[in-house]
Amino acid sequence: MVLVQYPRQLCRRHVDVRRYPRKRSSACSRGLERNLGFRGYSKSRRVFCAALEHDGINTQPLEVIIAGGGLGGLFTAICLLEKGFKVTVLERTAEYKPLGGPIQLASNGMGVVHAISDELAERIQSVSRPFWSTRSGIRDGLTSKWMFTFDAITEIPAADNLPFSLCIDRSDLQAALIDHLNSISPHNDVVRLDSGVSRYERSDEGVLVELEDGRTLSGDILIGADGIWSTVRSQLFNENCQSTQDKFAVASYTGFKLYSGLPQVELSEYFDIGYCAFIGPNHYFVVCPDRNGRVQWYAFVRTPPHTPNCEAPKETLREIFTEWAPEVKCLIEATSAGSIVQRDLLDRAPSITKSWADGRVTLLGDSCHATMPNIGQGTGLAFEDGYVLAHMLAAVQSRSDIPRTLQRFYRCRIIRTSIIQGLGRLNSEAIKFLTPLLPIRSVVDFFLSPLLPRIFFLQFKYCYSLCPIRVESHDSVRIAAMMNERHFAETLSAWAGSEDSSGPHKTQ
Repeated sequence: MVLVQYPRQLCRRHVDVRRYPRKRSSACSRGLERNLGFRGYSKSRRVFCAALEHDGINTQPLEVIIAGGGLGGLFTAICLLEKGFKVTVLERTAEYKPLGGPIQLASNGMGVVHAISDELAERIQSVSRPFWSTRSGIRDGLTSKWMFTFDAITEIPAADNLPFSLCIDRSDLQAALIDHLNSISPHNDVVRLDSGVSRYERSDEGVLVELEDGRTLSGDILIGADGIWSTVRSQLFNENCQSTQDKFAVASYTGFKLYSGLPQVELSEYFDIGYCAFIGPNHYFVVCPDRNGRVQWYAFVRTPPHTPNCEAPKETLREIFTEWAPEVKCLIEATSAGSIVQRDLLDRAPSITKSWADGRVTLLGDSCHATMPNIGQGTGLAFEDGYVLAHMLAAVQSRSDIPRTLQRFYRCRIIRTSIIQGLGRLNSEAIKFLTPLLPIRSVVDFFLSPLLPRIFFLQFKYCYSLCPIRVESHDSVRIAAMMNERHFAETLSAWAGSEDSSGPHKTQ
């Protein structure tokens, strides 16, 4: 594995290569500095930096408060700790619980993980499965025949020597981040549970954060990484997101109600599928195998806005998908009615006209650029944010420069994140366009089959373009093979254990 030139998205002139912790050859170092806009550090610059010690930044590290202990907040804390900052993560929940299902950590996300810590990358690989040797794409929801495949998921990383994309359970990724965070923090006191942020006050000297129980703490910077309905964002943008009506006022309804389940089921294609979307009349149904024989599914059901959640979701889904492919019906049947989750699928427009940074406060991840789930980039973009922000803050020489640095962070990230947000929404609209054409499948195959794979290739190419490291493809294949071997053994063991009780559902 070698370090390579950083893409333009990292805002190269604001990255302090002196604080980059990874080892590299002298030739690579010179090339990296040259491409980031550095030509070495003269005596006059060292004198200038020494003159700034009155600000205290060289003797007293910046204190950063992160609101939200989700995936983006935890990874950002790791990036900042690696740079020598003092970090406190405030998490509203009283304890971390194994909630959620599989998510995609694409090549760009794994790239920044490798750039921060190979140890963390290995932790993540030990509890995930690769997309290598699997098939992903779009299938006919009624016949289950493949319409288009996303070969670019594996072809681009192999051709460009990028880390392979992974599928990992959200709770497993969260546990890996917490374990690594505890291993690098001196007193294991970075994350404070049961500490939800209520409001904040900012000044030229710092930020005072008030918690929901009345406690307060202060720091130099506040980062809002508390999700799509972020408390920090609500105050920063003067939004109210307490009720469903409030949420509809600040976000756009996509036209879909989202149902989801995570049953354990012996799906006949379990080891062959990366993920796939069954599309049919008005709706689509996404399938993604998880660990231990479980399968995550999402049903995107066309629904008028403000439609209340149904009291019997399983019966509703049975009726909607009664004529669909056997795989779809099997997954619905395998899921207990009480475990099906339903919600309105809302989307926020990119914050192009208003910066998500204000003074010493900024946002990160879903709080400022939540993406549609069909793009598979939510976690990757949040990891990119943390990586880029840590590099920028490492270059700060005076606390008075913090507001300007946070504004540069916004300008550095807004174009890329807006494009990927737009691609996610475009994918959703494309499926709306395709579903009415299914009765004339031959026309779809003739006109769109040659075109859509090229469009998907360009989409994945852009998403993977920010990757600060390279991994030789033969190394990636070797690692992926070991991951698949472990995944295969874990799954068979889980299915065998289920047969000792009621047994998992099976599909032919």
